[in-house]
Amino acid sequence: MRFLVAIRSSTYSEPTLQIGSAIANAFSADLSVVYVGDRPKELLSGGVHLARDALLNWEINHPGVDVLRWAYRRLQEWKFLDPALEQFDPTNLVQDTDRVRVILPHLHGEKIRLIFREGDPVDQLRKETEFRDYILTIVGGGSRKRLTRQLVQFVDTSILFVKNFDPDWNYKLLLCVDDSQATKRAVVFGTRVAQHFKAPVDLLTVSKTQRFGKGYRGAAQWAQRYMDRMQIPYEQHFKTGDPATVFAESAGTDHIIIMGKSKMNPLKAFFKGTKPGDTVLRAYGPVILVR
Repeated sequence: MRFLVAIRSSTYSEPTLQIGSAIANAFSADLSVVYVGDRPKELLSGGVHLARDALLNWEINHPGVDVLRWAYRRLQEWKFLDPALEQFDPTNLVQDTDRVRVILPHLHGEKIRLIFREGDPVDQLRKETEFRDYILTIVGGGSRKRLTRQLVQFVDTSILFVKNFDPDWNYKLLLCVDDSQATKRAVVFGTRVAQHFKAPVDLLTVSKTQRFGKGYRGAAQWAQRYMDRMQIPYEQHFKTGDPATVFAESAGTDHIIIMGKSKMNPLKAFFKGTKPGDTVLRAYGPVILVR
């Protein structure tokens, strides 16, 4: 199982990296950390294809190398990686098609990969998820409408949006249950998270009207049975209103929202919006969309 964490700087990306490494531990997953930077206009005008030569011949660090070095050290401090292992070597690079990968010591070379890319963030994340078979992509923010919708629709993995992350992990889980195809996968994923972090669970089904149709009732009953079978403590709720708004308000700042990812046509969803994308934009805390 492989997870991907996207970072931009040591100043703003620490919550994203921290929650990414914690969830990777929960799932015993390999973790790739990718820095996506702007294409340099000077010196490294050839982009990542010149990165290795620039480092070795001119002793100039690509800006992404410093961020990846910081990420490597933080992962050691958090015990995701053994602190006694060799230090980061910025000259040990491998050029792939349109990315550069840092070669790490053999003992943990599969558990962690450090990568940098250049260009449009959404396009580069999409290419990275096509390059390797990732299960979950972890990104920061989730407050910019256009970028959020692009990530939701064009990155073909589950996505965790790290919004207003509490490093003390005082979170409950809000599992959003409806009749969508991805709901069962979201419940199963949420169960794994709840088991690892011993987090209380709220199951929430929201209807726009006072009527809860057969599909909604069936999904809620299935989620209830699954929680019982897995021996996960939970409370079940049924509410009425706009789903994205109710999800966000019910979650508040002390829940991680977990819900299925929309299967709507990407272009149609980008312009019209989707329930998951709207929930990310309105949420006050982290949101996981499960593919």
